[in-house]
Parts: sequence; structure tokens; C-alpha cells
Amino acid sequence: MNTEKINWQFVSVLNFLTIIYLSFFIMPGSDEFSPIIPHLDKIGHFILYGFQAVSLSMYFRKYFFENPNTIVFTICLIVGVIIEFSQPVLTNNRVFDFLDIIANLSGVLTSLIILKLLIKKRDK
Repeated sequence: MNTEKINWQFVSVLNFLTIIYLSFFIMPGSDEFSPIIPHLDKIGHFILYGFQAVSLSMYFRKYFFENPNTIVFTICLIVGVIIEFSQPVLTNNRVFDFLDIIANLSGVLTSLIILKLLIKKRDK
């Protein structure tokens, strides 16, 4: 797959909007899965923020920086922390959860490491 043809800015914005929606609204039927798969929300945080890091990194690589990992990590950290602190203020059904921030950052770090390895392998 040719990643040059992908509009990474659009992908990143779409993923960010998905994160915002899922952070402030309850998905229908989500209560049914909680007893079956414990900590399912942490898996979602890991995947969504990991994908956000990849899409931001690819966008920044294409237009601005050769190695944007530090700025991508910082952006994802700030967004995640702002969302976590905003949830109890803006909703009556969400609470601050430090483990969500850990899951976010774990996804970001894992995806950035894998992306860096893949780019290094491609460039050889």
C-alpha cells in the first residue's frame, strides 16, 4: 500500500473526532460488553490513540518534520489529559480516569515505536 496517496490530515481529523465523540457520549450497547470483556475501554484508548499517533506522524513527516515523534507524543498527551479533565465537568456520566491516560500513552508509544521500525526497514 502506498502511504503517500493517503490524506493523513483527513485521517487524523476523522480519528480525533471519533476520540472526542467516544469520550463524551455513551455508545449504545456498550454496557453489555463490560462484563464480558473487562477494561474494554482501555483497549479502545490504546487503539484510538495509537492510530492518532500514526496518522499525525505520517502527516507531519509528509509536510513538516522528518522525525515528529516528540511533537506527536506531546499533542496526544495534551489532548488526552484535557479530555480526561473535561469529562466530569462537561458530562454527568463520565469521570476522570488516570488509567485512561496510561492506556492512551501506551498506544501512542507502541505505535510510534512500530512506525519508526517500519520506516527504518523501508529505508534500508
